[in-house]
Amino acid sequence: MSLIGRALVVLHWLSGILLAVATAMGYVSARDEGSLGAHIWLGFLFALVIGFTHAMTLFWFAGMGVGMREAAAGRPEADGCLKRAAAMRRGVALPLGVALVALMATVILGGGSHTKALSATPHHAASIAALVSGLFLNALAARTIVAYEALVREVESIIAAA
Repeated sequence: MSLIGRALVVLHWLSGILLAVATAMGYVSARDEGSLGAHIWLGFLFALVIGFTHAMTLFWFAGMGVGMREAAAGRPEADGCLKRAAAMRRGVALPLGVALVALMATVILGGGSHTKALSATPHHAASIAALVSGLFLNALAARTIVAYEALVREVESIIAAA
């Protein structure tokens, strides 16, 4: 597995942990006002790491897909692999988008909740949506990255055999 692929898998598992920690901190700070500042500061920092992970994953899949298509151009024996690669990318794109939107909504609504412009309910709902979609996505993305890298090696072996 490539270094970047390994790094992305680690970042996805880290993102799942950060989501859980930020959510737990939010519910602790609802009872203990003294920890609210830490929840806001760390929640924003965690959201940056998680958003970076999601964006890098989208770019990684796009770049790997382009590279694979270019390398396999004119080799019909690689068509099946390219179709499987496209299906893998499609399978991750929607959950990535949903998780990213839920994460951004959580941060934005958290600001509104903190300033008392909104009740805490929309922030709580968005945080649960971000947690559920994020945990699902992080597990899916980690598995898909590993499978995608195996597919890249398969395409490389087809090219080398030709």
